[in-house]
Amino acid sequence: MRLPRALTTLRPQRDNRRMANDDDQQIDPLALYLHLARASELRRQPLVRDRLLVIAAAEAAAASLPRIAAFCRDKVLSHNHGHMLRRWETVEEATGEDDFLLHLKQLRRRFPPEKAEQMLHSLNIDSAGQRAAYYNDEEYAASIFGLTLAELEQMFPGGEEPAE
Repeated sequence: MRLPRALTTLRPQRDNRRMANDDDQQIDPLALYLHLARASELRRQPLVRDRLLVIAAAEAAAASLPRIAAFCRDKVLSHNHGHMLRRWETVEEATGEDDFLLHLKQLRRRFPPEKAEQMLHSLNIDSAGQRAAYYNDEEYAASIFGLTLAELEQMFPGGEEPAE
């Protein structure tokens, strides 16, 4: 059974409102959810972290960053071996399946971009201007979890999933 097209859209609608203190730049959704996932990890909230990582994984897949998507998937599965992401070899495969898209929609309803931005600011995480310090989006995304691009490439060579 195929879900209606409205349920299968991968990217949420972007809000045109700007963040205060953001020098007229919107926070990239991938970076937003990665920052929140990292903060949840540091606060020892693994269930919240996993939910945010699933959203980040889908954002990474949509942005053609397979190693970041694989990293997010790996982090979720390391904590929750039975998570539905285990059904698919890659996040890219999962985003083509109705079950996953429905789960993703529920997570995005729970953590919409506006709420996520408020959460980020309440934690005093200022990501304004950080992206400009990195060579590309993949390097920036990896740095949020304290990884270098070389470490990420070693973990997921060629953007592939690690051998389990």
